[in-house]
Amino acid sequence: MSERLGFLRGPNAEEALLVGWICLSVHALFVPVVALVPAAGYLVVVARAVIDGESALPRVAFGPLVGEGLVAGAIALAYGAVPLAVGTVTVSLATGSARALEGGASPFFLVGSTLTLFFVLAGLYVVPIALCGYARDGREAVTAPSFRVAGRAAYFVGWTSALVVLTAGALAGSVAGAVPLVGPLLASLCWWITALAATRRLAAGYREA
Repeated sequence: MSERLGFLRGPNAEEALLVGWICLSVHALFVPVVALVPAAGYLVVVARAVIDGESALPRVAFGPLVGEGLVAGAIALAYGAVPLAVGTVTVSLATGSARALEGGASPFFLVGSTLTLFFVLAGLYVVPIALCGYARDGREAVTAPSFRVAGRAAYFVGWTSALVVLTAGALAGSVAGAVPLVGPLLASLCWWITALAATRRLAAGYREA
C-alpha cells in the first residue's frame, strides 16, 4: 500500500493535496460543482504527467487548471451524454412496456435495467479514453480521440484497477464522512487521494496501451 501511495511523498505532493482538498471541501460545504473545475483540471495535468512517464505529482498552477477543468467537463459531457441518454430512454421504454402489459411484464424492466447499466458502463469506459487523449495530444484529440486502446488489455487493466480504487475510496470516504464535526473535511481528503490514485492508474493503463 505504501508503494502505491508513494506519489504522495513527492516534492509537489503537499500543495497538490491542499488544493484538491480545498476544492472538494468547498464543493461539499459551500459551492457545489463549480469548485470541482480546478480539481478536474489538476487531474488532467496528473494524467498528462503519467502518460509522459513522470512518477511525481506535477506542480500546481491554479490559472491553467480552470481552463483544463472546463475542457475536461465538456469532454465528459460530450462523450458521456450519448450512452447515458440511450440508457435512460431504454429503461423508460422498458418501464412503459411493463406497465402496459398485464402479468409477466417484469422481464421488460429487467432487460431495460440491464441495458441501461451496460450503456452507463460503456460511457464510463470510453470517457476516460477521450480525457487521456486530450491530456496527451491537446485539443486536436477532442474531436477525434483514438478509441483503439479500448480493446487493449493494458487499458482494461488500468480502467479496472482505477474502478477498484474508486470503490474502495468511496467506502473509506463514507466512513470518514460519518465522523462528527470534521466528517465532510475528512471525506473530501479521502476522495481527493482516491481520485489522484485512480487517475494515475488509468493514465498508466492508457500509456501502456
